[in-house]
Amino acid sequence: MQVTSMLSAGYLEPVQQVSRVQNVNHVKEVDQSKQAKEQEILAEEQALKAKLGNSAQVHTVYHYNMGTDGKRYITGASVTMKGSEEALNRVNGGIATEDLQSQKQEAQDALRKKDQKTEDTQNIIKSESEKREASKKKDKAEDEKDSQVRELKSIQNEVIAHEAAHKAAAGEFGGAISYTYTEGPDGKRYITGGEVPIKLKQGATPEETLRNMQKVQIAASAPADPSGQDKQVAANAAAIAAKARSELNRDYESEKSELTATVARGTPIIEPVSREDEAQDPNMNGVQSVLAAVKELQIQNLIPAA
Repeated sequence: MQVTSMLSAGYLEPVQQVSRVQNVNHVKEVDQSKQAKEQEILAEEQALKAKLGNSAQVHTVYHYNMGTDGKRYITGASVTMKGSEEALNRVNGGIATEDLQSQKQEAQDALRKKDQKTEDTQNIIKSESEKREASKKKDKAEDEKDSQVRELKSIQNEVIAHEAAHKAAAGEFGGAISYTYTEGPDGKRYITGGEVPIKLKQGATPEETLRNMQKVQIAASAPADPSGQDKQVAANAAAIAAKARSELNRDYESEKSELTATVARGTPIIEPVSREDEAQDPNMNGVQSVLAAVKELQIQNLIPAA
């Protein structure tokens, strides 16, 4: 068993600062006080050794302080005694090594508990901070998700209205509407594209083709915001319509020339005749018919007026 005893606990007193100018008597008193304390500590040490005798081992560590005279004085001592429990019990004021170790262990345990409590507190703070951060991220993700869903719904409404305008204006020239879909962040499918096939159907005559293409142009340009493809369809229809219109003009010029030539060949020089001659010559009835036909054409502006 081992016991440690601290002699004259006041050995940790601070070193006194000595000024250049001081009372000589005071300096002597201070040094005498340190000498007296040193003698006291040495006396205590001898008393311990006397109590133990030869039944225990004694090891002493002295603690010093500098005096005003420049000498070192013993101001404390740690005496460690090792021996039987019976012998060490004769010493009062000693602390068994086991007790010191126990106290040290208790102090370490208390320190660990304090550190653990501090760590637990820090973990709680960190956990709460992470929860708040996760909540913020979740809220942000939900906001982004809601924003994407709202945008997809808006696109869907625009596409449906766009294709409905094509379909309504196309009439017999429009086919069935087909849509393309995109899956949103909420797992639902939304319409994000669509098309209506429009037939560029030519008619049996240039007039019918022109009417058809005019209707196709109206159908392609029906939405308020026609797409590039819509504009291309309208342009194609316009080209076909221009061709049909050109054919109509050629047919009209050809027909007008033919009518003019026919009238020129079939109109003889007409001399004034009397009713009497008309009654006598049956062919005069045919001439009157031709003149009536020419007059009708002039009225309809199909040939220049004379």
